[in-house]
Amino acid sequence: MVSWKQVGEVLRAWREGASLGDIAVMKFDMLGGSPPDINARLRAQGRGCLEVDLDALRALPEGTVGRAYARLLDRSGLRPLTMSAAIQARFAENPYALRYTSTHDLFHLLTGFPTTPAGEIGLYAFMMAQGFGARNLLHLWGSAAVYALLMPLHAPGILHNVRVGLSMGKKAKILIEAPFEEMLADPIEEVRQRLGLPDPASAGIAPGKKSLLAEWLIPKDQAASMS
Repeated sequence: MVSWKQVGEVLRAWREGASLGDIAVMKFDMLGGSPPDINARLRAQGRGCLEVDLDALRALPEGTVGRAYARLLDRSGLRPLTMSAAIQARFAENPYALRYTSTHDLFHLLTGFPTTPAGEIGLYAFMMAQGFGARNLLHLWGSAAVYALLMPLHAPGILHNVRVGLSMGKKAKILIEAPFEEMLADPIEEVRQRLGLPDPASAGIAPGKKSLLAEWLIPKDQAASMS
């Protein structure tokens, strides 16, 4: 259950100019979405934040995971979310929160769910099917209903992608446990096959459309060129 202390801490971090990565991890922890079993395996594997060098990714060959990831971020005017050393130390026993935050945009790339409202809820459904939030489907459908009410023109794509995401998530390997540090130079199609992910072009994902309301509600880090 969310406490006022946690809410106050997140708001205080935001007012003090904490990075979006730090704030995202704190919000994640506040909402309590870490599956204990996956969290334990991540601790044993020593997997926390996925840290990448954008310039190095841009230099990788065409068709690799890293090159495609860099292009996605550049096209969207984004940079990878980073977490401070203090936050990484604080959440060392909860690596799921760190891993989830730092791989979110990479998951968009690999699954094919776009960063539209329909795509975001589709990826959320995918993660729910993979154990996120203890598979609380009531919370998932409640979130989809809120999205649909706030953005009624996006409702068909949102509801469609919930079903697609749940189906894809059940069939795929647990993405958050994948050793992405070792996969960035590999061909993206081979990595998708290894992880049990379909080609996005044949997955039946509803692309949806951008929403000014969603852009306002879900702020992103500015492009690296502006840092």
